[in-house]
Amino acid sequence: MAKIKKRKLIWEPSTSPNVIGYKLYWAEEGEVNYDSPSALIGNVTELVLPEQVPSFPIVQGSIELGLTAVNEMGNESDMMIIAAPFQFSAPDAPLGPRLEALKEYHFCQGSNTPGGDTQSPTDLTGPDRRADLSLGRISDHLPIQR
Repeated sequence: MAKIKKRKLIWEPSTSPNVIGYKLYWAEEGEVNYDSPSALIGNVTELVLPEQVPSFPIVQGSIELGLTAVNEMGNESDMMIIAAPFQFSAPDAPLGPRLEALKEYHFCQGSNTPGGDTQSPTDLTGPDRRADLSLGRISDHLPIQR
């Protein structure tokens, strides 16, 4: 499952006293208009997309939005157009992930086996220990555990 950034759409309320809510329109291709897909969103002045509009599409490309005020008779105001690059789509996933074994080792203290040391491993390859490891056996440079 991909993840996309949410967008908050915010607007100033209509000054008409008989407004009972707002209607959001969208167009995936072309210009948004009153025939575009839409959702009645209630009497709010902000909205998080896409989660607060279940019918809002998650598509490749840009979406143009339109917003109208709705009165108690169902009449709608002029449409305010929001023309911004919303990009409610996720990129394609990377292909062919794999792990490859390397010849080098990473030295650390601790154990990942049951009953082993439960403290997080200490990195022994940091700049302060690299020179020491090259002088002799690794076991000469490990702390004594009792």
